[in-house]
This record gives sequence, structure tokens and C-alpha cells, in this order.
Amino acid sequence: MSDTRDFEPRRDPRFARLQAELAEAFELLVLKYLQDGFDSTTAMDEGLGRFEAFIERAFDPIPKGERYIPPILECSFAEVSRWFGQSSRRQELLGRVRKWIELAIAVGAKRLLLDGSFVTAKADPRDVDAVILLPDDFGDKLDNDDPHAAELRQNLLTRQPPELFAAEDENDWWNWFEFFSRTRESTGRRKGLVEVRLR
Repeated sequence: MSDTRDFEPRRDPRFARLQAELAEAFELLVLKYLQDGFDSTTAMDEGLGRFEAFIERAFDPIPKGERYIPPILECSFAEVSRWFGQSSRRQELLGRVRKWIELAIAVGAKRLLLDGSFVTAKADPRDVDAVILLPDDFGDKLDNDDPHAAELRQNLLTRQPPELFAAEDENDWWNWFEFFSRTRESTGRRKGLVEVRLR
């Protein structure tokens, strides 16, 4: 883990560039609201609200008052850990996720999807589900006795852990996405899922 005690972002030249870009983006956003007929005070309030919401999402991807993340959230393992690993139970599930990501990378998997109460606002999540989109040469890896491919196949065959699933192609992947994005709500509401960046 990196030491942040001596980190001063304002000394980095990228900070000044980012400041300028954010200021320009904010001005353009406020101008858009003015063109839409808002008065100057409301335009500023709307712009600030947008920026504040953007910053909040960097720390917590689930909007206030909601249970689910946005439709699809692509992020790194570090972000998954920061957003969803904030209790002992969540840390336990996170260990499982870390292992799946390591296996997915080792076999050259194309994509990894996370679902379950782990990626919701639930205080005490029951489970975490995952779908790994297998690489095209997964069968070849098995034929060549690749130990990571063998371990992944063993996990999938024995259903240990039972929450890990495989997608053999993109069509299969989107079928899993469709399945896991359903909720049990009578409105037929959809929920968001997490895709972990593997590269």
C-alpha cells in the first residue's frame, strides 16, 4: 500500500491542468443551463449539484436513497475494495472476489462480472456472484494442463464456490447479464452490475 502522508497533489503539474479543465467544463455546463432558460443563480446551483454528485460517486457508486448501483459500473479491483469492502463480512466476500480476479487474469479471461448483495447498499450482504467470460483458447489451455485453467474448471464443475459462473462467448455473457440484472421487485425494475477491469 502506498504511503500518502507526503503526497501533495497541488505540486504535481497535472493538478493545475486538471483545475483548468474542470473550471472550463463547469463554465460550459453553467452556460448550457443559461441557454436552457435558467436564471444565473439556478444555473450555478445546477452546475454545482452535477459536480458534487460526480465527486460523491467517486467515493460511493450507489446514489443516496438507492439500493443499487447504476446500470453497469466498470471499475478496478481497488475501487471494488474501497466501495464494497467496508465490513468484516464484506472483506470475507472480497477475498473470494480477489481470487476470482486472479484466476480470470491468469487464464486470459475477457471479462468479469460481479453481482449479488455484495454490490448493493445492503449492510450485511449475503453473497457475491461472478461471471467469467472465458478466453477463446480456454479448451487449449486445459489440453495443455495449464494449472490456472484446471483450477477454474474445477471450481466451475464442483460449484465450489457456488456463486461462480462461466460464459463461453459474448452471447452467453449478455444472457448472464440479463439474468443477474433482474430484481424481484413487482415493477420489473433492473439493477446495476459491476464489471471488473482485468487489464
